[in-house]
Formats: sequence, C-alpha cells, structure tokens
Amino acid sequence: MKLFQQLLIAPALLGLFSPIAATANELNIDDVTGYSSSEEVESINDFNAAKELAVTNSRVDALEAEFNNFEAGSFSDTTSLTGSASFQIGAVDQSGVTEKTTATYSYDLDLNTSFTGEDNLYVGIETGNYTASTADFVTSNSGGASDILKVTSAFYTFPFYGAEMAVGPLLDNDDLMPTATSRYSDKFFMSSQAGGMTSSNFNWEMGVTGAGVAIAKNFDNGFNASASVLGISSSTTSGFLTKEGTDVTTLSVGYDKDNYGFGLVYVISDDVCTFVSDYDSTCASSNFTKVPVDTTTIGGYWSPYEGTTLSANYGIMAAELSGYSFEDLTKWHLGIDQELGNGVLSAAVTGNDFFSVNGWNVTADYLGEFAEIYYTYDVNDSIEVVSGISWAVGDRNGTYWIDRTAIGSEVTFKF
Repeated sequence: MKLFQQLLIAPALLGLFSPIAATANELNIDDVTGYSSSEEVESINDFNAAKELAVTNSRVDALEAEFNNFEAGSFSDTTSLTGSASFQIGAVDQSGVTEKTTATYSYDLDLNTSFTGEDNLYVGIETGNYTASTADFVTSNSGGASDILKVTSAFYTFPFYGAEMAVGPLLDNDDLMPTATSRYSDKFFMSSQAGGMTSSNFNWEMGVTGAGVAIAKNFDNGFNASASVLGISSSTTSGFLTKEGTDVTTLSVGYDKDNYGFGLVYVISDDVCTFVSDYDSTCASSNFTKVPVDTTTIGGYWSPYEGTTLSANYGIMAAELSGYSFEDLTKWHLGIDQELGNGVLSAAVTGNDFFSVNGWNVTADYLGEFAEIYYTYDVNDSIEVVSGISWAVGDRNGTYWIDRTAIGSEVTFKF
C-alpha cells in the first residue's frame, strides 16, 4: 500500500480504536473503585465491534476512491517529464537584421513513457519567441514557435533483433544515430542554422525531420552503425516515398574508444533546397524545383588528456540537375573543449561554401572563416550559463557572409 494511502486510512483506524480505548479506561476505573452497575454493563454491551468495523471499512473505501481519482489525473509510473527553459540576450554587430540588443527565450519539454520496460515513446514539445526577421543572436537552444507550444518530436523506439528501432511521424535522422563525427560542445552562436551563414552548420546533413523509420546498433567491439528513411513531406499531399515527395536516406558507421573515435555519415536527399531553405531563396529564384543531392561527412575526436577534447570534420555536398553543371560544396570544422573550473572553455573555427548561380553553372562560393570562443559555467546540476563571442576571421563582405561579430549570454534552467 502506498504511503499516501496509509496516511489517509490512519485517521479512520484511529476512529475505530477510540471507543475501545475509552471503554477500557472506564473498566479500569471501575476495577479500582469496585463500582459497577447494570446500566454501565448495558452501555458496554451496546458497543458492536462488527458494526463499527463495517463503518470504518466504508470510510476507508471512500478515501481510497478519492485517492484513485487524484492518481488518475497524474502521470503513470512509467512516464517521466523533463525539460528546460533558456533565456538568451545578445547583439550582432554588422547584422543584416538588427544591431540592437535582443532578448529571447525557449522552453522545451521531454516526455518519455515505457510500456514494456525495454521500449520508449518520446514526445518533444517546444516553444519560443525567436524570429529570424527580428533578432540575429541565437544559440543551440533558440527556437521560434510564436509563443505557442509545438510538438517537434514524436517517435517510438523498441528492441529489434539485438538492435534498436524507431518509428514515428516526427523523427530526426540523427535521433537514433550512434555515430559521432565530432564531440564539440557546439552550444553558442555558430551552432544554430538560424544564424544564417554565420552558422558553422558543420552537421548540415543532421536534424532532418520527417515521418519514417530508423535502426541503430552498437557492437561490443566499439563499432556502431545506423540507417534511416524519412519522408519530409509525408504529412502533405506529396506523400511518403513518392516521386512528388522529398525523402531522405541516412547511413552511418563509426568507432568509439575511451579517448577517441571517428565516424562517417552519408545522406541522400531528393532535394538540395531542403538543406538551404533556411538561408536563401536561391532555389526559388533560379526555378529549381527539385535538385537531388548527397552529402558525405567524415570526422572524429580525440581526448589526449582528461578534460580536453579535440574535434575535426570535413564534408562534401554533391548535387546534380539535368541541364545544369553543379560544383561540389565543401565545409570543415575544428573545435576544442577544455574543462576549466566549474565549467568548460570551448573554441572553434569553421569555413564552408555556399552556391552561386551563373547561367547554367552552379559554382561554389567560399564564405571565409568564422570563429568563436565561449565558456559554459555550471552553477549547479540544474542551472547552466553560457557566455562568449563569435566573429568573422577575415574581411569577407560577400552576399551572405558579412564581417559580423556576435556577443551574448544564455542561462538554461533544467528540470
């Protein structure tokens, strides 16, 4: 019996014992005084233990019913709720949006439910007030949902012949992926695609969301592998795995040891504009309706000393379209995380291409380098503060990447 139920039942049991105790006291007094009367004996005989017990049981049943009604409105024993709230404040010099200091927030909820002890139903809910048209300072936590709670993830995982499988209508292609091409913390300005072309986006093949299925396996010898097929337009009239729809297939393989590891991720998509729609309207302005693309990213990490992690990766994006000549796009990223005091000092530099359309030729347009340095301070297990600066290394003033500098902070409350 649960403790709360015991606490509720205890007063009722005391009510049963009270008349018994009172009667016992009377009898003890009579024994001392030697006084007894037929009226008192009759009064004692009027006490019916069976009747009193029945009354008590009815009271207990009523209390249990009320308790069960209360319990029905709460989570089941196999459901857990965790989440976080993040506040961002910062400004971006030479921003194309605004150079003023902006303050935004994001709020995330994670619901996990198990039905067998080996499976898990995950639902992610997010909201925030960041918009790319009004603010330019962003972090990895920044999200915009117009202050409305939105379901951003919904999938079910379960064991499958020694591997793990996931199915769902809102599944990211890296949700189940065990392969790591980098261990860089990536919590500051360069982490968010919403940062425009100032973003490192060194995982441009990650975070693709759609309906589909994924499978992953960690082997005992340190190797791992995964595969997924997602339909980005599955919830529309274009459908899943159709000529009209946009589908993404992701394959990965990796190897991890105690202080080092490496991985390779290969992605095939029906449309390159899926990956660049956050940046520019070039696809629409160039009348690109559907451009098949594949990306290959290879990278790894190494911890030469305890508390120090070095990461590096390199990627290539190749696209093709009948009647056009596409040049491969490349990107690279170097990062380091160093434990320092009660936190971690992180620094990184990155460079990547975008594309320019010249007639029938689509060429790579190198955007230069961007760097950042920031410190993550753990106030305690539930509060984290990130502060830093991110800037363009050169004097590049191209169409997408201008000589901008971002300065700001973020505090995250985890619960």
